[in-house]
Amino acid sequence: MKIKYLLTLMVAFFATTALVACGDDDNGNGGGMPVSQLTVRPVSLSFDSDGGQQVINAQAPSQASATSNADWCVVSVGAQYGDVKITPVTVTVAANPTTYERTAVITITADGQTQTVAVTQAEGSADIPSGSITKGAQDIAPLMYPGWNLGNTLEATGDGLGAETAWQPTPTTQQVIDAVKTAGFKSVRIPCSWDIHSTNGVIDADWLSRVKQVVDYCINDGLYVVLNDHWDGGWIEVQGFTKSTSSYQAVDETHIAAKISRLKDIWTQIATAFKDYDEHLLFAGLNEPFQEYSLFSTRHAELTPILIRYNQAFVQAVRATGGNNGQRTLVVQGPSTNIESSVNYMPADKLPEAAGRLMVEVHYYDPGQFCGTYDATGDKAFYYWGADNHGADHNPSYGEENYLSGQFGKLKTAYTSQGYPVIIGEYAALQRTLAAGDQTKHDASVKSYYKYLNAQAIQNGIIPFAWDTNDTAGLGKESGSTTIIDRANAAVIGTNAMKGIQEAVAEAAWNK
Repeated sequence: MKIKYLLTLMVAFFATTALVACGDDDNGNGGGMPVSQLTVRPVSLSFDSDGGQQVINAQAPSQASATSNADWCVVSVGAQYGDVKITPVTVTVAANPTTYERTAVITITADGQTQTVAVTQAEGSADIPSGSITKGAQDIAPLMYPGWNLGNTLEATGDGLGAETAWQPTPTTQQVIDAVKTAGFKSVRIPCSWDIHSTNGVIDADWLSRVKQVVDYCINDGLYVVLNDHWDGGWIEVQGFTKSTSSYQAVDETHIAAKISRLKDIWTQIATAFKDYDEHLLFAGLNEPFQEYSLFSTRHAELTPILIRYNQAFVQAVRATGGNNGQRTLVVQGPSTNIESSVNYMPADKLPEAAGRLMVEVHYYDPGQFCGTYDATGDKAFYYWGADNHGADHNPSYGEENYLSGQFGKLKTAYTSQGYPVIIGEYAALQRTLAAGDQTKHDASVKSYYKYLNAQAIQNGIIPFAWDTNDTAGLGKESGSTTIIDRANAAVIGTNAMKGIQEAVAEAAWNK
């Protein structure tokens, strides 16, 4: 019996030893063998809204280093220890003051090898963080239509304050904005450049002062304002998604992190300057992300996750400045501001903030040849639009009433019915001067286009902003112009477009 008992103990001892050895090997020790590659455990971390600390173990022959791409997620690297060559990386996450789930990426490097760890933090409290704004996105949306663009003005590339008249001839005055209000517009979208007006990363004070002056013209008239970071030299709209502007070259984490840092820096400066403005001022993070057709037309799906990170960085930067920016309505852009890509690749559950203080932006220029493309031969130009306005030729092959209503219906399903109002940040159709026999139907087409688009937008909870370039001379040409307001004379000049907008506003009922 004693011999049998001893044999049982020996079997148990060797079995336990084998299990311990296997366990050590699973932990990366290799049973005492030298470590040959970087191993990181765990590969993902989750935190609740209160934040806290967790430790990542990085095993490699040499001391590891670590970086985080988010300022709310801080890493601290300890000294390597033991024969198992473990470098402890302590991850400290701050409490989440936002009402959306946020993510970060930790990059760990050793011996020329890199591993990443995904960090996710639950959304914070829905309590209003600060400031005195009480109206959310859904409250102000029905007060904002119709909208108008101060196009080709503050977004123009050029030096200093002279950039304002680089693409159109008229400085913006209170009288210009008064004319916009008198025409019946309730909102002004101000496309604006910032990075090209910066020195060593700091926005030029004179430029910021001028932008504030233009914003104040609108606020003085009780208009809502959407202020964005427009093309701005393409520093993020193109170069945020490719390393080359001449051919597509995928961006890496280092590239994305640098763009996020600059985007946050720009919006921190803007938001701080405007933090005391009330709900009449909205911020829009970008304009038309990755819209360069030749580079990105087939890459919307793969690039949208990067865009979502940029949208999130914009929201984080603005919210962090406090004051009224804690509740200000913010606008994020869909992929290339294209409707199909926006509803397919950026659904509501991917937006960087819960419904209530966020809007989504798309643009609409369909059908392209009627709206904004002119062919000198006239062979490809569409002069007419709408079932009642067709001519013998020059009729669109797509993009008329049924198509438009279908597109806007998709936006309602994807966003407005989920609590996120949508803005059509830009839309337009060319008003042309044609031969007498063609002019009447063309004028009716322009009016019909603006009326139908605005009516469908209003009925689907969408705020449309007409694109206006102040090219009054173009109205007298076959090539046409999208100008509605003659800024030099502070009066309506694009009468067909304006009548269409006014009739739609009078007849259509807001339906979110």
